[in-house]
Amino acid sequence: MLTGKNIRLREVRKEDLPVINELGNEEEVIINLTTRIPAPTPLGVDESWYEDYTKKYDGNFVQFVIEKLDGTVIGKCGTMGLDWKDACTTVWIFIGKPENRGKGYGTEALKLFVDFAFMEMNLNRVQLLVFDFNKRAISSYEKVGFVVEGIYKQEVYRNGSYHDVYQMGILRKEYDMRQRG
Repeated sequence: MLTGKNIRLREVRKEDLPVINELGNEEEVIINLTTRIPAPTPLGVDESWYEDYTKKYDGNFVQFVIEKLDGTVIGKCGTMGLDWKDACTTVWIFIGKPENRGKGYGTEALKLFVDFAFMEMNLNRVQLLVFDFNKRAISSYEKVGFVVEGIYKQEVYRNGSYHDVYQMGILRKEYDMRQRG
């Protein structure tokens, strides 16, 4: 468990699945997080994922529930695979309900997660992808130290038009300098 000032990151539990599914199916989360067709995910898909995750866990994916210190689950974060040879990973994060967005919970959770990636997993690089219209997320990622490294032009189709996807990243040495400075 990783604990900050206002939130903690903890393991995903089976009893979390209905809440996580509900939060992940919030319209803004679907629009901003997935490159697939933006449609809700049935609870059964999350339940199947959890069964596979717990039976075949091999350490190549790390996922955490994001909860307030009072135990209220507000989101989730994780990796989309770990490259142990090159010491890097791609991460994702979401905060579900609108009333929990814009309060710094996502930024705090990402800071905890990135710190874990560098200090406990001994990674050298953490990266993520974000849609150009997700200004709140981009601002949050920049607060943690991520910078835009590349642009996938017109990579995603939303609301009748194509949008760019930014690849953002941070190196351990950059993170260490921010921590000291």
